Amino acid sequence: MENRVKFKIGEIEFEAEGSAETIERERNIFLNSLLPAAVDAIVRTRGDVQATPYIEAVNQPTALLEPESKEELHSISPTKDLSRTSLVSFLNNFGKLSDQDFALIAAYYYEKKDGIKSFSSENVKQYYTDARRTKYSNNSELLKQLAQKGFIMDDSNAEKAIPKQYVLTDEGLRYVENYQPKEDSEEKPKTTSQRKKRNKQTSIYSSLSADDLNLKNYPEIKRQKTFKEQMLLTLYIVTMEGKGENFSVVDVQCLMTDILGLPSSSNQISDVFSKNRSWFKSEQDPSNKKAYSRKLLQGAKDFAQSIIAKTAE
Repeated sequence: MENRVKFKIGEIEFEAEGSAETIERERNIFLNSLLPAAVDAIVRTRGDVQATPYIEAVNQPTALLEPESKEELHSISPTKDLSRTSLVSFLNNFGKLSDQDFALIAAYYYEKKDGIKSFSSENVKQYYTDARRTKYSNNSELLKQLAQKGFIMDDSNAEKAIPKQYVLTDEGLRYVENYQPKEDSEEKPKTTSQRKKRNKQTSIYSSLSADDLNLKNYPEIKRQKTFKEQMLLTLYIVTMEGKGENFSVVDVQCLMTDILGLPSSSNQISDVFSKNRSWFKSEQDPSNKKAYSRKLLQGAKDFAQSIIAKTAE
């Protein structure tokens, strides 16, 4: 359905024809761009003070006045009485805010509530306190960024003031009054990458029990004075009983702690392997390419046998 819209503001007329989408687009361009320039031109040429605009609507279809989307438009009335509204409650209208949007909206709030148009980095600092919000590290830089976007500009009435004073531009005022909350995805704080969980390695000896090792035929392991003696005697017994002959750090810890109930750590086990390298034959652990398994050589067996002989005396 073709629509036709015509209205008049003083001596300035607007007329558009077409679909609802086309008319709405043309109307926005007229109100936001062409109308301010035309009013300004009239004021300059005639010296007239613009009176309160009177909009005369002609043949404007009802459908055009209703938003196509049923989603509630988020806008702030510039004439709203803020005398009983705190900064905190005012900000609740806007959802999650970036620091730039917060500073801009807070400046707007104080201008509309208290008539304070000029503000500085010190004022922004106070905004954070009033809003009970975590303070920004560099308020001067924050205002500089807003100025670069055209939302604020230098206050011409306070050119030599220190710190530097700013006022909201027309674009900044419109930005706040027509503010659209950002999507949650834009405001989500960055999360630190989680460490990948490593699968716990299982020892090839995990199915053994203490009874499988015929421990009654050997000296009591837990009575040995040093960790080295306990470890070498354990590995010797497992080897002699035919339960296995290759031992990784995980295997040794499984045998000593899980099966025999003796305290052990990977550092203790690695230390014994490292300081007695000639006693073991090292091979790459088939279950872990970054680790090695050891097989007892004669030196390790002689050491274990000396423990057994000492106990038998």
